[in-house]
Amino acid sequence: MRSIVSSRPADAATPVGSGPSRRLEVPILATIPGLRHLFTVKGSDIAAALGESFGRVIPLVTLRQVHGAVVRVVDGRHAGPAPEGSGGSDRRQEGDALVVGRPGTAAGVFVADCVPILICDEERRTAAAVHAGWRGTVAGVSGAAIATLRDRFGSEPASLRLAFGPCIGPCCFEVGGEVVEALLRAFPDASDCVVEGPGKRIDLVEANRMQARAAGVSEERMQATGLCTMCRPDLLESYRRERGAAARMAGIIAWQEPGEDAR
Repeated sequence: MRSIVSSRPADAATPVGSGPSRRLEVPILATIPGLRHLFTVKGSDIAAALGESFGRVIPLVTLRQVHGAVVRVVDGRHAGPAPEGSGGSDRRQEGDALVVGRPGTAAGVFVADCVPILICDEERRTAAAVHAGWRGTVAGVSGAAIATLRDRFGSEPASLRLAFGPCIGPCCFEVGGEVVEALLRAFPDASDCVVEGPGKRIDLVEANRMQARAAGVSEERMQATGLCTMCRPDLLESYRRERGAAARMAGIIAWQEPGEDAR
């Protein structure tokens, strides 16, 4: 474990924008030409943040999140789930990971303690947004998203980059013994993701890093913000801290259309 930790990029989150467009970016994705990503924060307006990041209105596709490991796909042949704000009844499909195989369409997930994970493949110009709470983590949602990128689009896991957004940290995510048992039953090597005393706590980011490593992603191509939602009431929403009354934040990723400004 020590050699793995020594090879990973330091946690980092770059504040961008102000007012309703406030958001965070992670350096490991921010330097890729043509890719846009963001994690909204407390008080952010998703439309404002998305519009400022992309410089125009862009379709945002989301899912009805169910704390599982179902992956949905949007590509040139399949329209996929309905865009956010498309009107009428909620036409979104159920799932917790969304893979986008075409530029100009954003994939998004909503969180308030769970881990938002953004994934990109520079070679195939594909991207994914993943919602990973403890149930989704136990179900293997991160590995399922990576497998979909590999099987549907030919992505090499070693070429992927991952950013882990703000989530409840191991400092605060105390759980019952049954949650620890479920994690270790699904992933017997996940003991490093369990923090003992006082009580038992789980490191959700580490558990999803572990899944990504097992799928073939190299440690140096993954980076987290290092921000705990529970510890930062000034910046972040937390379902647990607010006892269910918290608003949701978003993790969003997309490739620009060819010919657009490729910062």
